[in-house]
Amino acid sequence: MKWISALSSLLIASLAGCASVRNTSLLDGSRSFGRTELHTYPVRVLAIDGVYTIDNQLVRIEPGEHVLRVSAPPAGIFTQPAERDVPFTIQACKRYYLVAKRDNPYKQDFELVVQQVETRTDCHTS
Repeated sequence: MKWISALSSLLIASLAGCASVRNTSLLDGSRSFGRTELHTYPVRVLAIDGVYTIDNQLVRIEPGEHVLRVSAPPAGIFTQPAERDVPFTIQACKRYYLVAKRDNPYKQDFELVVQQVETRTDCHTS
């Protein structure tokens, strides 16, 4: 019974920490916010500065200069996703909506594009 109350206390403490976040930003490659342009595709952030992330569409990141390794779905007849390393500057307390933009739906090469940036209301810099 003691371990249940300890587990409950730990859960409550961890949820309280989620109420306010300091300085972190979010990278969202899901393309689910409703704005769609021609030849844009969802992206997955594979790694930040060479450190691989957990398989998740919403990635937390600290502000500053980073190198993102991102992948986009395969184009046309290709079977493997396209990957590339992209230098990226992160500002504190932002949410970046990322997409892969191709000139042509049959070309594997893509450019990482920020379609929208929002300020996070659950985050503070001081």
